[in-house]
Amino acid sequence: MGLAATGAMPKILASQSSEVDVIVVGAGIAGLRAAQTLLSAGRTVQVLEAANRIGGRAFTDNTTLGQPFDLGCSWVNADSNPFLDISKDQGAEILRHSGAGEALFVGNRRANNTERAAYYRAWGAIERSFEKAGEAELDIPSSDIVPEGLEFGATVQTWIGPMDHSVDFEDLSVLDYWEAAEGDPSYIVRDGLGTVVSRWGANVPVSLNTSVTGVNWGSDGVTVSTDSGALKAKACIITVPTGVLNSGAIAFSPALPDRAQGAIANLPMGLLTKVGLQFDGSRFSFVPNQWLTHHVPGDVPGEACFFLTWPFEFDYSVGFLGGAFGWDMARQGDAATIDFALTKFVEMAGSDARKHFVRGTVSGWANDMNTQGAYAAARPGHYDSHDLLAEPIEDKLFFAGEAVAGPYAALCSGAYYSGEAQAKAALGVLKG
Repeated sequence: MGLAATGAMPKILASQSSEVDVIVVGAGIAGLRAAQTLLSAGRTVQVLEAANRIGGRAFTDNTTLGQPFDLGCSWVNADSNPFLDISKDQGAEILRHSGAGEALFVGNRRANNTERAAYYRAWGAIERSFEKAGEAELDIPSSDIVPEGLEFGATVQTWIGPMDHSVDFEDLSVLDYWEAAEGDPSYIVRDGLGTVVSRWGANVPVSLNTSVTGVNWGSDGVTVSTDSGALKAKACIITVPTGVLNSGAIAFSPALPDRAQGAIANLPMGLLTKVGLQFDGSRFSFVPNQWLTHHVPGDVPGEACFFLTWPFEFDYSVGFLGGAFGWDMARQGDAATIDFALTKFVEMAGSDARKHFVRGTVSGWANDMNTQGAYAAARPGHYDSHDLLAEPIEDKLFFAGEAVAGPYAALCSGAYYSGEAQAKAALGVLKG
């Protein structure tokens, strides 16, 4: 999965100046937008990226399946999302995906009318529970508010928890769900949202393959240590995922204030894994650009893989695994993950589908040292961590990214808005 897959190569600096106004750590959406904002204001900027490409968790793989496959963010949510206009300006083909149909299965058969009615009742009951708890501003585990005895309750919880917020209900704050920005209408991009991001950020000067190991903010300015040497700046905007921050891969000297350390600890990475299953052109009566859901037995999210079938009529369907089960499958490896997704797909499509299978691929964010998960979710009782981590530290350190994007957390738009906001905050305190 190289830069060739995105069709755009960022500029790699041949040399690094001894001091700049701002160092930006990470060249994902937040880092790229922060750099764009600073450069537009006439400030000098150095962006440092550990990977060999830009985009972070926005990445389109054109190679493995021979067709665009977004390993990370895929949807442009809401007409106000900046990437809708960016995609249009690039001439990308966009498909409105709100209201996509859904095929619901119980075992190896389609659900009957009675079962579908029960499924919709479960959605309604759980959403009403969120409304009541959210209006009361209860920062508690979502598992505490689920009505008992709901047929299809675990199926709905799997959609809302692991598939949408990357964690199970016991690890999902009611407020993370309730305060989330409205996502309709939503769109998908034929070339891949990762491709759009790589084109959009291609003119930002970035030093690739440059891992940041330390940030010293105890004296005048900030000194950032990398595996290629040290750089000095007046301020530093840190946009790496909280999985990296929680791992201790970047040492801060002096240690971060308790407020920031606590916020990082209370914004752990959840996991949503994508599994691309390519077939030989057979469709098995499934409609392009729609959802494929199966009944999840029990009362809580379990072993499940839901699908988006044949996006843009490509020859693959996208399986989704998340939450605790997603982490478990990641530990078992890609082959086991693909096999599980294929088994679920074949159960619904019919045993004949297996002989039409060509190949599979896995997004792999769990084992990527530059992410260590898909996106952040606040621990119940700590929803305010989104805002706490966004507070500047002595006008030197600024944290940006989807984890600190408030109602836009976990979204590409959230990373964009956060990067822009923290860059403006830095501009407000820079002198000279």
